[in-house]
Amino acid sequence: MIIKVKVLNIFFLLLIFFIALQLSFRTDYLFNSDHGFHLSYFIQPIVGIESGYKLLLDQPSQYGFLNILIPHILDINGPINSFHIFQGVLNIITIFIAFFIAVRILKLKNYSFFIFLFSIILLLSSTDLFGPQVYPSTGVVRFFPVYILILCQCFIRNNNYSKTREISILSIVLCSSLLWAAEASFYVLFSIGFYYLQELLYQPCIKKLKEVLFKGFSIITISITLSYIVLKIYQNSFDIESLNLGLHFSYLMAYSYGFGMTLGAIIPNIFSPILLITVPLLLALIMNRKNKENYLTIACYGSIIIAVISYSFMRSIANNINNLWPIFFLCFSIIYYEMKDRNSEEENYSLKVILLPTVLIASLCFSNIVINYKKIPEIMSTYSFTIDNNLFKKSFQLEEEDKSILKEIEKIDWKKSSLSILTWSGKTGNTFNENYKPFLPGPSVSMTYHSNDYIEKIFRNSYIFKNRNGYILHDKKWNTYENILKIVKNIKSCKSLIQSNRYDFYECYSVEER
Repeated sequence: MIIKVKVLNIFFLLLIFFIALQLSFRTDYLFNSDHGFHLSYFIQPIVGIESGYKLLLDQPSQYGFLNILIPHILDINGPINSFHIFQGVLNIITIFIAFFIAVRILKLKNYSFFIFLFSIILLLSSTDLFGPQVYPSTGVVRFFPVYILILCQCFIRNNNYSKTREISILSIVLCSSLLWAAEASFYVLFSIGFYYLQELLYQPCIKKLKEVLFKGFSIITISITLSYIVLKIYQNSFDIESLNLGLHFSYLMAYSYGFGMTLGAIIPNIFSPILLITVPLLLALIMNRKNKENYLTIACYGSIIIAVISYSFMRSIANNINNLWPIFFLCFSIIYYEMKDRNSEEENYSLKVILLPTVLIASLCFSNIVINYKKIPEIMSTYSFTIDNNLFKKSFQLEEEDKSILKEIEKIDWKKSSLSILTWSGKTGNTFNENYKPFLPGPSVSMTYHSNDYIEKIFRNSYIFKNRNGYILHDKKWNTYENILKIVKNIKSCKSLIQSNRYDFYECYSVEER
């Protein structure tokens, strides 16, 4: 009987990974209705690097450092394909993380069912079956360090590691999150800090305070030291005189804007899903306030849940909570299984409370599949490890067509000149065409989170920008880029070629050349 169960588990596991491979490397998201808008925030920095700009020097990156540098280094058939493969591999690694937790740490007998649920929630959880992964700004690419933290915390807690080993492991996790993306480091640091705070509140004494402070100080010091070493290696390898680390923290600056939007606009839409997640945690904590092991289990993974909820809260968009279902499912499941073998009166009730969110999340996902089942064959047919970048190239389009501007763009000699489009519309996909290089490092919106003085300093100290001539197409519908345009005009000699109701088209040279 045991052998039969093992064989069935292995068979279903292989089937799950086969389906996961196809869903992870699906290419339909490259051509979906947003015209590459979300994808552009990752592809544009890679295109900028390939045209001469450098991360942490003059190339902004809204969503991270390593998650842009790695696909650039991969360089598999162009930026689009490199990032496509990078993201697909991260999906598979994340599923392997769930596998390792279920099989090696929690030692679940029917682990294939657990991995199946997690994989489906990860890859097909949204209402249109796109899944969070097809929008990299909301998928595994953004939250990968959080999955690493979940794995490491589960590993530490279930192996009774020493304080020294705990500090070492969490320091490496925090270091990797700092290098991955500043936003990811916030989730990781908050999770660790909030958990240690819960430890202290559960056992308030001087000895515990000293222990918590020592662990916290050690983790931060080691992680910053390791990050500094890696950045110095990067700086020397890419021949960079000095790093502009402010570019790495661009998106954290935008959080205050999102916070203001939330308070002033759609509080009811945001708090309903947040309460759905936090209320079970709070109830379980109250039920287990006298059971130290259970309490700290809930506090550990609950801290991770609360940390990533800030993403939806600051984004001010209720639907963004859907992108966090895989993390919530994994955390609540681990809490459930860690508590399951402990015998206590509180556990019988709190286990049901903890299990409820996992059931609701899984039910929501499967109801989406049942409603949209006709899309499954089409989605599965788009599976491809390697794509032809030419498939994504389309004729240059404007949100509002202007034939005079299109004719001017057709005249550009791409061997001698370059073009940047200052817009926030769906036509950002225009910049994916590899026939021309970007005039400004992009996406330019990543620069707008900084002060004008800082932006001007970056541009003036950029060797590539100083020696590059090009064109700027400014979409006046969005006033986001007016300051950047003024800064460029201060540094370059810019000639207005066309001014229409919506667009301004400029040709810019170095001042010396004019």
